[in-house]
Amino acid sequence: MKKGSAILTVLLLASSASATVTVSAVWGEDGLVAINYATTDAEPVRAFALDITVDAGEITAVSGFIRGESTMDQPGYGIFPASFSAAITVDPTTGEVADWDIVDYTPLADPNDPGALGGLGTAGVTLEMGALYAAPEAAPLLFGTLCKLELTDPSASLFIDLNSIRGGIVLNDATAAVAPVLQSGPIPVPVPQ
Repeated sequence: MKKGSAILTVLLLASSASATVTVSAVWGEDGLVAINYATTDAEPVRAFALDITVDAGEITAVSGFIRGESTMDQPGYGIFPASFSAAITVDPTTGEVADWDIVDYTPLADPNDPGALGGLGTAGVTLEMGALYAAPEAAPLLFGTLCKLELTDPSASLFIDLNSIRGGIVLNDATAAVAPVLQSGPIPVPVPQ
């Protein structure tokens, strides 16, 4: 019986593992707000579904994201479930994507989709970003920039929330818990170094 209890204890401890994932925003020197992420997990986050709102002005553009698979040369979150089927063509024989660089292929969820915010030109956007990679060395980094947003009001406070309908934050280990740390309030200006 002792042996069984020890195994059960180890299994319970293993299944209660968690990772802290921080998503924050900071003004860049380019006049855009960078949406940054960092995880304490040993593996990269698999996907993000985030609602981003401002309390003044509007969000007018999204940029600074990669498109397509994460690679060693260009690691990141370039798979956008919200616009994949409308913008990307997959070869039915090979399963390959001929061109990821389609202008309409962005992380913005369609404002007409259930649970999505108003989109560009409003005070809120929903972003969906995932990672696809062929080998562990091509995975996204454990920290970095997801994208950049253009705001009409530089005095706005920015709020980042999980969009749970679209998955929130998804880790590689589906049994691990996510402890999200999401920014709410004024957007920090980076300190010159």
